[in-house]
Amino acid sequence: FGGDTDNWMWPRHTGDFSIFRVYAGKDNKPAPYSPDNVPYVPKKSFTISLKGIEEGDFTFVYGFPGRTYQYLHSEAVRYIQEKGDPHKVNLRTIRLGIMNRAMAADPAVRIQYAAKNASVSNAWKKWQGEMKGLERLGTVGKKQAFEKRFETWAADKPEYAGTTEQLAALYDSLEPYAFARDYHTEAIMAIELLKFAGTFADAENLKPETLARLRKSAAGFFKDYVPAIDRETADTLLAEYARNVPASFRPETIDPAALADAVFGSSLFTDSLQVGQLLASADTAAIRRKIDDDSAVRAYKAFTGTYKTRIEPEYAALNERIDRKYRTYMRGMMEMRRSEHDFYPDANSTLRIAYGKVDGYRPMDAVYYEPVATLEGVMQKDNPDIYDYDVPARLRQIYETKDYGRWAVDGTVPVTFIATNHTTGGNSGSPVLNADGQLIGVNFDRCWEGTMSDLEYDPTVCRNIALDIRYALFLIDKVGGAGYLLDEMKFAE
Repeated sequence: FGGDTDNWMWPRHTGDFSIFRVYAGKDNKPAPYSPDNVPYVPKKSFTISLKGIEEGDFTFVYGFPGRTYQYLHSEAVRYIQEKGDPHKVNLRTIRLGIMNRAMAADPAVRIQYAAKNASVSNAWKKWQGEMKGLERLGTVGKKQAFEKRFETWAADKPEYAGTTEQLAALYDSLEPYAFARDYHTEAIMAIELLKFAGTFADAENLKPETLARLRKSAAGFFKDYVPAIDRETADTLLAEYARNVPASFRPETIDPAALADAVFGSSLFTDSLQVGQLLASADTAAIRRKIDDDSAVRAYKAFTGTYKTRIEPEYAALNERIDRKYRTYMRGMMEMRRSEHDFYPDANSTLRIAYGKVDGYRPMDAVYYEPVATLEGVMQKDNPDIYDYDVPARLRQIYETKDYGRWAVDGTVPVTFIATNHTTGGNSGSPVLNADGQLIGVNFDRCWEGTMSDLEYDPTVCRNIALDIRYALFLIDKVGGAGYLLDEMKFAE
């Protein structure tokens, strides 16, 4: 509910959860399907709190976040804010504009491209918030000021002296490779035809199992593929690529201005029938020749070959040197600020607990966001003419009669809440617990004003967004008619 418009935004009224019921044999052990199987009973499970939350309540998120970068050098942040994010946002704005026009004109295309659109728009919107947040906080300037302090402190310490200048020089060397890498990912590999052709180009052999995998891949590709969208996208992205990527990082054999005509006009990978006929052949040598001779495959190989030989090796080597230098920099920072600063490690895709409290925030002058969103907001957004805001008829009926049952709180039903937990990508689906270790929510998003939190956490606006577990239970019980599932759960009033 809310689609991309509400993504990253508060107040958010998305009831974002999935529920799986796992079955086992009667001995509670794994078993093949049988109508005699019973719901699995785990050794441990969360007790679900029904008493709810109030502003100021303690919360902690228990999960596996991706990565944060709180201790990056100023040059790395400057690249993100001033060059990396702006270009990536521009490229995705182009893609979304083309998709959105086609989706608005044809309901069938809207269904075909809904998941693709959501995938493209997620980071697109996050990067915009990240840029604004870094600018508002003056993160680059603060880091530059700290680096000057560090060098003054390190002047008589040979093991640390010059570390920040050395990092700055390494980042200066890295920047052109990082930029070319961004364009390879966000422009070239965003052309659906090239990416699809690449699955055939990269197939090392054409054994029966490989051909079966390629047939399955082709069926999924063509099910949700509109060549006109991809062609317009390719024309525009290739123009941006030619305008911004230096020739030294581009394949000599490719003319970006003429590529779309050449590829879309001749590649068999634009036609499901041709691909089907290709994969139906018993002559694997002939299949390989047709694949290797295809214009889309040749273009894919030219771009990826250039990427693998001129961009990625140097990018990886420079990052390895940067990582080694950070070991020295972090030791120095911790020694310098031992008495004035608590250091906590960046998230690195391992288990992590983030603690905080339920808390609203002020996104701008004269505006205060309360920390709890309710069913009233869902119904205020209800619009049957807009796919993302079309509330199910059953929920409308329940709202009209106020038939909330045990899930009513002050005449409505809580939907989501925000807290100060420092979360990041990967935390979606993480349980949110109260001070008693009881489940109160499911983490699934962050507030847009705080999306720079991977780089600098600002406690005044950085908020994680969580589904109130009582809303999930309300939907299961009153809307889904599956209240019997609640009999298998443990509750604390």
